[in-house]
Amino acid sequence: MSVAAPCACDLQCSGQRYCADMPSVIDHLVVAGSTLTEAAAAIESTLGVSPLGGGQHARMGTHNQVVATGHGTYLEAIAIDPSGATPDRPRWFGLDEFSGPAALHHWVVRTSDVAALSPSENLGEVTPMQRGDLTWRIGIPADGRLRADGVAPSIISWDVAPPLLPDSPLRFISLTLFHPDVVRVRALLESIDLIGPVTVQADLGPGLIAAFETPDGPRFLTSDGLGEPSLDRERQIAMDLFHATWRLLDLTERDTDQAAAMVQCALASLWHWRRVGAPTQWAIGEWQCSRVHAVLGDGAAALAHAQRALAICDAERVDEFVPASAHEAMARAYAVLGDMDAAREQRNLSYRIAVDLDDEDRDVIEHDLGTLPID
Repeated sequence: MSVAAPCACDLQCSGQRYCADMPSVIDHLVVAGSTLTEAAAAIESTLGVSPLGGGQHARMGTHNQVVATGHGTYLEAIAIDPSGATPDRPRWFGLDEFSGPAALHHWVVRTSDVAALSPSENLGEVTPMQRGDLTWRIGIPADGRLRADGVAPSIISWDVAPPLLPDSPLRFISLTLFHPDVVRVRALLESIDLIGPVTVQADLGPGLIAAFETPDGPRFLTSDGLGEPSLDRERQIAMDLFHATWRLLDLTERDTDQAAAMVQCALASLWHWRRVGAPTQWAIGEWQCSRVHAVLGDGAAALAHAQRALAICDAERVDEFVPASAHEAMARAYAVLGDMDAAREQRNLSYRIAVDLDDEDRDVIEHDLGTLPID
C-alpha cells in the first residue's frame, strides 16, 4: 500500500519500518468514489496518470488502487468493494456515507507508533490491519466517520517495510486544509508532531486542496465543490510554506525526516511562488532553497539555486536587497563546496550592494554575511 523509504536513523532496526522517535509525516492522500472506477478516473482525468494495483481490505469491505507521488508519498483511490463481505463495523474514512462525484476525501499521516500519540482530537481506536504480508495499525473511529469535519487525518504505523510502488511522473507538492476554526486544526497538527508541506487556512466550510506537479504542469485535487485556490489563497500557501521552512531551519539539530521536510517545504513554497508571485518572490524562493541545501551540506544544489536567484535578479526587476541576498547565497554555497576564493568574492559583492541599502535591509544582509563559514 505504501512507498518504502529509508529509516530515519543510522542504526540497524531489525527490519522495522520506522524508528521510535519519528515525527508524523504525510503517508498518502485519499480520493474516494462511489465506485473504484470513478475514484481512479478522477485521478486520471485531473493528474493524467492512472492508479494501479492495490487490492482488497477485507476487514473494511473496501478496495483500492494506488500511484506513487514522490517524497515517500502516494495517492490512493478507494471505494466500497461490491464483491466484499459487509464488515461487522462501520467502514473507515466515512465511506458508508460517501456520495457524490469522486473527489479528494481524506489524508493519512504515518508515525512510528500511533498508540503513543496524544492527538488533540479523538482520531479513533488503534486497529490492526493486514493485507497479504503487509501489516499496519491505524486509528479508526468507532462510527467510521471522519473527524474535525473531514480535515483531520488518520494516523498509521507500518509494522513491516511495505513494497516499493513503481515510480510515476506525479510529484506531490502541498496540502492545504480549510476550516472555520484554524486554531483547532493547527493544534491538532501540532499535537501529532506533523512536519511537511501542510498549511491551514480559514474558510466558512471545511475542505482540502492538494497541489501536484504532473507531466502536463501544475494540477490540483480538491474536495467536492472546491476549485483551484484563488490568487490570494495560493499566495498565502506560499508564505505559510516559506515560514514552515524557517521553523525547520531554526532547529539546532535535525533528523532525516526533518531535513527532508525542510527541503520539501522550501521547494513547495517556490513552486507556489512561481505560479502566483512576482520576480522578487521567485528569487527569494530560490535563495531559501539555496540556504536549505547549504545547511544540509549539499553545496552543488545550494549553488544551483543561488545561481538561479542571481539570474532572476539580472533579468527581472526585483527589490533592491534581493541581489545582495543572492550573492550571499552564492558565497555560502561556494564555502560549502570548499572554494573559499569564490566564496570571498561573492561575499564582497554582497557587501558592496548592502552599503547602499536602507538600515533595516543592510542589517539583515550583514547579519547573514556574518554567519558565512569564511575566514
